[in-house]
Amino acid sequence: MRPQTWMLGTLLLSTLAAPQAIAESRRTQWKLADFTWVKLVPAEPGAPANAHPATLSAEALVATLGPVQATLDEAPTALFAKDELKPLSKALSEALAAARPGEDLILLSTHKRGGGFLEMGQGLTARLFVREGALNLIVHDVRLPFMDRFAADATLPTFVYGSRTAAAPGTSLQAPGATRLRGDWLALPLPQALPPATSQAAAPGPVATAPTPTPAAKAEPQPTRDAAFYAAQTERLKALKKLREENLISEAEYQEKREAILKTL
Repeated sequence: MRPQTWMLGTLLLSTLAAPQAIAESRRTQWKLADFTWVKLVPAEPGAPANAHPATLSAEALVATLGPVQATLDEAPTALFAKDELKPLSKALSEALAAARPGEDLILLSTHKRGGGFLEMGQGLTARLFVREGALNLIVHDVRLPFMDRFAADATLPTFVYGSRTAAAPGTSLQAPGATRLRGDWLALPLPQALPPATSQAAAPGPVATAPTPTPAAKAEPQPTRDAAFYAAQTERLKALKKLREENLISEAEYQEKREAILKTL
């Protein structure tokens, strides 16, 4: 009787523990190198719910984040290095698909950005989330030189990933078609039409007469003023107004961005 009782108790405990084990096994971080990772973290207190989970392919993320530039030494420079985004995009795609409405993505990417063999890597820190039809990117450190100190005495800084409520001083971002909510904060429109346009452009490549129809196929999704287009612009205007009401942007910034959106209509 005792062995049977012990086995029954063991089975009962394992059954009760199973849901908890499943919950704890949920993936919340993607480590690509010692100082390069993507993590899911709770959104900042008071932040509105995100549109998570979100489905964005790695290719779409490369197309969205690749054109982002930051001003360094008074000159625009690509935020991500040429070969930096490809491995990051896969992790970001999986993290967005796993994220919950109350979670943000935080990113640390360390890369040799000058190309020199002996050059130490520099960090890029950012917070990302999808909301109101756009991929929001808030960057705190564009170039964080921490590897020299780490190599000397294994000291790491406290990484800061960007915040909705506190702007990163000196950070200035820009990207074609993006809404610049703040110097360090871009709302990047989601490239829903990008994969079809890419495949159309690739298919007629060997045909001599392909250049004539190909530009029309690529350009068609952009100037089309359909219901989806106007709905997206409406959401952008609402988001901009909310930021102004919460004093997260100035009146001048609000009017400037509002005019830019209205000019696209």
